[in-house]
Amino acid sequence: MNGIIRMRFIACGIWALLVLAAFVSASHIVDTAGTLGLTGWYRYAAVALIDFVAIVGKLSMHESFTPAFRKSGFRLLMAGGVLSLGANVYAGDNLGEKGFGVLTVGVFMLLEHHATKAGKAAVVKPAEPATPKAPVWIMTDAERAARRTAGYAKMDAAAKAAWTMKYRDRIRKQQAKAQQLALSGATV
Repeated sequence: MNGIIRMRFIACGIWALLVLAAFVSASHIVDTAGTLGLTGWYRYAAVALIDFVAIVGKLSMHESFTPAFRKSGFRLLMAGGVLSLGANVYAGDNLGEKGFGVLTVGVFMLLEHHATKAGKAAVVKPAEPATPKAPVWIMTDAERAARRTAGYAKMDAAAKAAWTMKYRDRIRKQQAKAQQLALSGATV
């Protein structure tokens, strides 16, 4: 099983746990809102005002946004996270339930970070074999004249290829020699 398929399984598991943690957190927030005296739709609106603010904050921290917008997103994430943590802990009636509230928010934040930040670069793509690129050669007037002199037009394809390679190798050697002379400061 390759890394991409494994990552898909991991992503499915992460998102399933995220949905579970979000559901538990939302039910804790609804319970806390009810305990504090809110009734009806107010209890459910509290979920949007707490957890969804944190989610909007996290989405606002994407690297394609400006630094000021990402900083504002971080503030939203922290505000929503602290409120969610408070509501999840307050919903518990005993130490175990309060600890479960901490666990719920902690797991949600860790999984969300893992899915967005760490998950982006998790799969190493196989390296593509490097194919050397042939240098671009522009045919000069000198090469055209040499072709006419050598009877290039009457040659078959193999002879044309051999002549072209021989000619261009000779020119490259001349250019390299001229470059070495220029670097040494010698004049011709």
